[in-house]
Amino acid sequence: MAIYQYYLAFIPKIGILKKHEVIPNQIEISKETEYFEANTDEYWELAQVTYHEIKLEIDKIVEKANWGNKNDSFNWKTYKDEIDNDASMLIKPETEKIIELSFRADLREPNLKFLYGMLELAKNYKMMLMDRKGNLINPNFDELKTFIKMSNSFKFIENPEKFIDDLHTGKINIE
Repeated sequence: MAIYQYYLAFIPKIGILKKHEVIPNQIEISKETEYFEANTDEYWELAQVTYHEIKLEIDKIVEKANWGNKNDSFNWKTYKDEIDNDASMLIKPETEKIIELSFRADLREPNLKFLYGMLELAKNYKMMLMDRKGNLINPNFDELKTFIKMSNSFKFIENPEKFIDDLHTGKINIE
């Protein structure tokens, strides 16, 4: 993941409500393998959402990647030097249900067109967003921008030199 990309996972609201009865502020993520693991598959399992419509909507927002598309996954990628947006969907082929859906928005993109498109998708399909810290966020830009401004991605874009200095001195940790 490039430092200027902001990661978000989609989580169906109905799956969260079935598990927790209310929408918590945060859900547990895993770093057991030393890599970030969203652990959203349980919510998708509870929601039982098929992929067809959502896949077609993402196709309208960003081009399909020319790699990694199999019978159990779809990938999308912006192929421009100055913009690096992408999305990924894992499905269970036998049931056609989504297992995981996430994206990385390039915060350098003028007008954040991709990010706004993905927010609309989340609204239309009644999904919450989750950042790399497990924070649950409504698909509303005003709410999301608070979390973006706290992210390493934003700090890097805002002042790369200060970001690197703060990383070196331990004021900032790798997310």
